[in-house]
Amino acid sequence: MLHSALVWIQVPAENIQRAADFYNRVFGFEFFFEELNNIPHAVFKPDAKGNRPVNGAIVEVKNKAAEASGCVLFFDATGKFEFLTESIERNGGKILIPKTLIRKKIDEKSGYIPNTYIDDKPGYFAHFLDSEGNKMGLYGSN
Repeated sequence: MLHSALVWIQVPAENIQRAADFYNRVFGFEFFFEELNNIPHAVFKPDAKGNRPVNGAIVEVKNKAAEASGCVLFFDATGKFEFLTESIERNGGKILIPKTLIRKKIDEKSGYIPNTYIDDKPGYFAHFLDSEGNKMGLYGSN
């Protein structure tokens, strides 16, 4: 079976409720709202069979022009995180956020737990710029 290299997409929005309403009204997508790593997310909801129309989320950004100019595609880095981050830098890219554990906020008392919606395992992410200045991401469960 062929494994997809793209595992997640993030759509930046200054107002995630407005963006979620847009995608709901235009495409019929439904969302649930979650805070991951202190960033509000509107995660695309799975259908009754557990399939997501898009494996990703709308993410809140304070200043879209300064933080992100478009969607962030996440490439699978499971088992090869260090190799890929070194390769990015060797080949003209730049690491913006190094390998970071993804954490879901439970509540003020309980704090955070490791959690992802990509493969239902604890996972890590990183952001990088490619050789042309495009912001991209890496995701891996180790």
